[in-house]
Amino acid sequence: MKTELLQLSNNLKHSFAAVSGIVISFLMPIVPLILIVGAAISLDTLTGLYKSYKTNKPITSRGLSAMVSKMLLYQLALILFFCIEKFVLSDIIGILTDIPLILTKLVTTTLLFIELTSINENYKDVTGINVWQKFRELLKRAKKVSDEVKDF
Repeated sequence: MKTELLQLSNNLKHSFAAVSGIVISFLMPIVPLILIVGAAISLDTLTGLYKSYKTNKPITSRGLSAMVSKMLLYQLALILFFCIEKFVLSDIIGILTDIPLILTKLVTTTLLFIELTSINENYKDVTGINVWQKFRELLKRAKKVSDEVKDF
């Protein structure tokens, strides 16, 4: 009986390792996108913690658990859109564009925009500086300098 349980345990370990390898291999094309979104969520969480610290608002477990929920939801959305694009829409998308994984990349861009907006809000609440506004001002100055160099 003991040897049968040990053999069953070993078989389960090998089967789990094989299935895990297959899943990881399947997801390899979107691993960089998953990591980028995960980094954005982490950065948003850090800026949220910094905002709580600076504004003396308590950090709750409910607020921190939102990060886990968001991470899981966003990563599952990326995987879902990757599967839809790969198995359902690949032929249609292939007719329209040659960009690989364009739908998955658009979803990634949308999620990043959401996270960057949240990061900007956290930063603005602490410092009073709107990063988007400062970035636009920087671009205007760069264009002005570029125009002056052309005129020179």
